[in-house]
Amino acid sequence: MSNSIATKLNAFSRLLTIMDELREQCPWDRKQTFQSLRNLTIEETYELADAILNEDLAGIKEELGDLMLHLVFYAKLGR
Repeated sequence: MSNSIATKLNAFSRLLTIMDELREQCPWDRKQTFQSLRNLTIEETYELADAILNEDLAGIKEELGDLMLHLVFYAKLGR
């Protein structure tokens, strides 16, 4: 496996671990549901759309990261 792929897999593994820890230890994260995250996800999507319209590559990267966090959060909730 190339170093780049291994680095990316390691980073994603860290994200999953952090999400597990937050769900177990953070009171706010523990009480979240699909419904409670919905508006936050919509807001992040609009922020991504704005970054795309403004051709703000750093903003696009940041907002994609935020959406990735939401996707992982939804996956953890559905587990």
